[in-house]
Amino acid sequence: MAELPLGPGIGGDQGWYDIYTNVDGCSIYFDGEYKGTTTGGLLSVAVYSTATPYSTVTASKSGFTSASQSLPATPSAGEHQSVYLTVNPVTPTTGNLQVSSSPSGAAVYVNNVYYGTTPHTVSNLPAGNNDLKLTYSGYNDYRDTVKIIAGQTTSTYASLQAQATYGTLSVSSSPSNANIYLDGSYKGTTPRTIGGLSQGAHTLEITMPGYQEWTNTVQIHSNQVSYVTATLAADPQTTTGSISVTSNPSYASVYIDGVYYGTTNPGQALMANSIAAGSHVVKVTLSGYDDSVSTVTVNSGQTTTVSANLAGGSSGNGAIDITSSPTGATVYLNNVNKGITPVTLSDLIPGSYTVTLQLSGYSTWSEVAQVNSGATSYVSASLAPTPTATQSPAPMAAVIGALGACAVILAARRQE
Repeated sequence: MAELPLGPGIGGDQGWYDIYTNVDGCSIYFDGEYKGTTTGGLLSVAVYSTATPYSTVTASKSGFTSASQSLPATPSAGEHQSVYLTVNPVTPTTGNLQVSSSPSGAAVYVNNVYYGTTPHTVSNLPAGNNDLKLTYSGYNDYRDTVKIIAGQTTSTYASLQAQATYGTLSVSSSPSNANIYLDGSYKGTTPRTIGGLSQGAHTLEITMPGYQEWTNTVQIHSNQVSYVTATLAADPQTTTGSISVTSNPSYASVYIDGVYYGTTNPGQALMANSIAAGSHVVKVTLSGYDDSVSTVTVNSGQTTTVSANLAGGSSGNGAIDITSSPTGATVYLNNVNKGITPVTLSDLIPGSYTVTLQLSGYSTWSEVAQVNSGATSYVSASLAPTPTATQSPAPMAAVIGALGACAVILAARRQE
């Protein structure tokens, strides 16, 4: 073995410290002074018995914890002193997260800290559960809890969902109380504001007994209200009327003279049009409830109303009818976007729901609504304008003071 450098104050006879390590390739230091690297787990360091003695030996290696201990007494001439050091692998405490998304370019937040845009790898995250959030304009935020494993890279892929965009339609007619059908679905009578409509083209039909049908295509725009006024033309040849049917609970099947006409919905009537003038049998039926059967008379050019209160069991979902003043507020049901007011949210499981309304320029409004089986709950919000800071009168006073000072100066100059 090659002779190693001796310690300070050389003189006297030579001995050796034999440094043993459990891992090969450890760097050995005496009092911070590098002495070499272990080979085969051993490094012999020569010292002189009369030199200034060393006190501490340290073994270190990348990826391992360092080990140190006090050196035994300086070996005599020709003597070997053995020292054993144990280094342990460093246990990693962090890992990496590789994030990709569709579409790409989404902003990446981990534990509310921004790291860049997808695709992206976030390094040195603490092992365990970490909160991941992705945001992209026009898409719903993506959230997930990802488990990071120390010393490893975890990969995750997010498919972002495009935000639904809704608008509102305000419909009036001359004469009023006409039936409204939007894309073939009955929406009530005029005048009426219909919210929660997807943007794009919709088919609007306005009917009224004794008048010709009015039909047009309307464009719905995101977060806007579209206004339509229909002027109905009288039909002198009409010999039919209509039957309007509501039920409690909703979702009941309606039969007129044994012919099925559809089901009732929360908050709106089922309209049966072009019914011949005369006497007709209306049956309203719902599983678990007693049938409602009534005989009604339909007059030419008029609408006959049937309200069926079904007796018997209680089952089924309910609905919430949400309106606001002003209209056009964005509706969140348990923090989920459900369109803009006014809107009727149907097929809801009975229970409590948090209704939140937001409209630019107005304070956020929130209320807990109870949904009951087979019934419609009504929520009406009066939105308060957001308070605006009023300008302090001090600046105006300063301006008036400055103008007064200028007037005094000008008057003095004229006197000169």
